[in-house]
Amino acid sequence: MKKTCTLFLAACCWSGLAWAQQPQTQAVHHYYGNLHAHSAYSDGNKDAGTTKYSTPGQNFGFASASEHFDFLGISEHNHATAGMQRANYARGLRQADSVTVAGSFVALYGMEWGTISGGGHVLVYGVDQLLNWESGNYDVYVPKNDYQALFRQINKRPGAFATLAHPSSGDYGNLAGTAPFSARADSAVVGTVMRSGPAMSTNISYLDPSRSNYEGTYQRLLAKGYHVGISLDHDNHYTTFGRSTAGRLVVLAPELTRQHLLEALRARHFYASDDWNAEVHFQVNEHPMGSVAEGEQAPAVSVAVTDSDGEAIKSLTLLRGTPGSGTLATVVATAPNLGNALSYTETALAPGETAYYYAVIVQADGDRMVTSPIWYTRAVVTAGQTARLASAQLDVYPNPANGPLSVSYFLPVPAQVTLDVLDGVGRPVHQLAADSRQAAGPHTVQISPQVARLPAGIYTVRLVQNGVATYRRLVVLQ
Repeated sequence: MKKTCTLFLAACCWSGLAWAQQPQTQAVHHYYGNLHAHSAYSDGNKDAGTTKYSTPGQNFGFASASEHFDFLGISEHNHATAGMQRANYARGLRQADSVTVAGSFVALYGMEWGTISGGGHVLVYGVDQLLNWESGNYDVYVPKNDYQALFRQINKRPGAFATLAHPSSGDYGNLAGTAPFSARADSAVVGTVMRSGPAMSTNISYLDPSRSNYEGTYQRLLAKGYHVGISLDHDNHYTTFGRSTAGRLVVLAPELTRQHLLEALRARHFYASDDWNAEVHFQVNEHPMGSVAEGEQAPAVSVAVTDSDGEAIKSLTLLRGTPGSGTLATVVATAPNLGNALSYTETALAPGETAYYYAVIVQADGDRMVTSPIWYTRAVVTAGQTARLASAQLDVYPNPANGPLSVSYFLPVPAQVTLDVLDGVGRPVHQLAADSRQAAGPHTVQISPQVARLPAGIYTVRLVQNGVATYRRLVVLQ
């Protein structure tokens, strides 16, 4: 299937210390798929008696033959009450490896963590161990309904991420509601859905569109200051992978490989689309969709839509919001004359201020596309001024530690970072970063107390970002 290109992908790369966006001019492609599906290893393939499809490997094979479908993520329910057994999670990971063909089809395997009655479902990828609370049925214990504990486990694994599945009011500890902003959740969660389903459809003629709409959760999370993109899920429970609906999650990546897809998803280079071959091109000062960027120039936004079917555009609108304000984004520009492109420059954005922008496109047939945002901070250029800076949540795992440990944090804007370990009287004993310029977003540093030559005792991990310090206590055991 031929894919057309857009330019200016900000690649997300693992440097050995942290994930960081590196803006650069690079050709990318639009890849279409779904991250939410189930095999008979949990509560999917309900029609296995007639279709004979039951394993993840068989389902990946089915999906690879679906139209306009480049990747499938199977996210099994993580607990035995929905059918999952610890040994099968490892089997699913191996089957995804065995059927992936770079450039042709990518199979991803993860889990849908949690229960609906206990606070909602979270899709988790990039974790090769089953996270569970049932005795004897986990690789790593995570207490039931403890979403902050889940987010800690995600943050300690470089490249891992979560998206929110069919969120209801109050889910995830009321994350999108009255709960205080959580930097831990902000670092772990990269997206929430526009649509989910039709979960129980048996249609395989692409004619059963999802009618759910969860954009309200997306809007509220952005207003609270969360850095989330917007996805689209199928939540297949029958053997319909890629064929029940034409709706797709669209990922922008340079190549169709597992590594490139996971990196693009972690960097929020994706959007939701009811149309399976429309392409949205969205930039702010040449920073791509999902970026957390800064620059001295006023933000210049461009949006364009192409569709090989030539479908007409009913509306194309650009929305703008202020992260952390609690106020939903509002429309600031529309495409003229029902056009398929618009440009907008916000000269009023003052130095030190941050805004986020995203686009909503509606085609004449009612199909809807919503982009992930771009967050843009106009850099301070006047001497003596400092930009407003949200505190970064700093976490250390495990703690106490008697072996390798991870330090994770989230930078709300690009920053000069110093990260070090202090002894009991406040003296630096090990430095992890020394006044280094780091990109906005999640960062993880993995260290060994033995390598750091830390004897047993009580220490403090100190993160300094643009002059603002955050501290965490660390206990090192023998």
